[in-house]
Amino acid sequence: MKDIEYGIFMPVGSGGWIPSGNIPLLDGSYAYNRRVAELSESLGFDFTLSQAVWRGYGGTSKHFDVNLESLITSAGLAEATEDIGVWSTVNTAMIHPAIAAKMVATQSQISNGRTGLNIVAGGNRRSETQMGLGRDLDSSTKYRRAAEWVEVVKALWTEKTVDYDGEYFQLQDCQSDPKPVGGIPQMICAATSDTGMAFVARNLDGVLFEGTSRDSVVATGQRARRISQENGDRLKTYCVFMVIPGETDADAQRRIDFYNEGRDVVALQNMAREWGAVSHDASAHNPDNEGWLEATAISTGTVAGSPATIAEQLADMIESADIDGAVFIMPDFIDDLTVLGEEIVPLLAKEGFGRSAA
Repeated sequence: MKDIEYGIFMPVGSGGWIPSGNIPLLDGSYAYNRRVAELSESLGFDFTLSQAVWRGYGGTSKHFDVNLESLITSAGLAEATEDIGVWSTVNTAMIHPAIAAKMVATQSQISNGRTGLNIVAGGNRRSETQMGLGRDLDSSTKYRRAAEWVEVVKALWTEKTVDYDGEYFQLQDCQSDPKPVGGIPQMICAATSDTGMAFVARNLDGVLFEGTSRDSVVATGQRARRISQENGDRLKTYCVFMVIPGETDADAQRRIDFYNEGRDVVALQNMAREWGAVSHDASAHNPDNEGWLEATAISTGTVAGSPATIAEQLADMIESADIDGAVFIMPDFIDDLTVLGEEIVPLLAKEGFGRSAA
């Protein structure tokens, strides 16, 4: 039996993770997220994780246009729960490490040590530039800045006073109390490149990634293991899975077809431009953009089917990729989450992948 950390990626953004007009209503409200957190705890999940998004993608679905702030949301969820971990996300370009250190330590008191932190080294470019925070930094430079950020935060969590003279951050006799309950919280970061994974392996506890297929999950997980071994062998691996359950495989496929029929082309194009997949010229005659007119709302890495089918596919990827944690997203964070907790995860436990929380 291998204990797996099972987490829920909270729907703090409107529309969840499916840019479509046919999805269940996800309004990005705190009331809905509190309900999801309480349900996740009752079902025995290990942690919740909220994203940090400061600008949405528009379109008819207004995808991610409404987003709760991650640190404050997690503080509220910590007060609303008793046992489940409450993890936040911070963009290192947007929040100074001394401010973040104080906020996370406060969260830690509220949760009695259940706090975790996901840091973003690069982030949403338009979110940064709309605030005048954008810097034309390449990937390696962003990770160098993030390494300083992590170093400062850890120092403030463990030392009485901090002097720091770095390339991006300078502190003089900087003090931050209280300290987090139980020491430095667990810290992760999303990364897929070798540079990013090496940064995580040297500075943090875990790497977060999402696969676009079974083979990509396995390849990324194995590559993370190799990079971890090259940097002290301390790195945990967490994979994000979109799950769409149905009573049968055909029922789940009907759900996918329905969501894809209502795909929000404008939101999909805006997402593609944000991450550099197409050019910023939105003209319909631009060949870079034409493929996105037929893009699906459901990501290619989605795991769908009956509970037994989903459990079988997840067990295969968790074992083959040697994954330490699975973080789930889904169309409906009440009904689908209940199926996940009551039917799918118990089947995974029978396959030898039990809950860490248990």
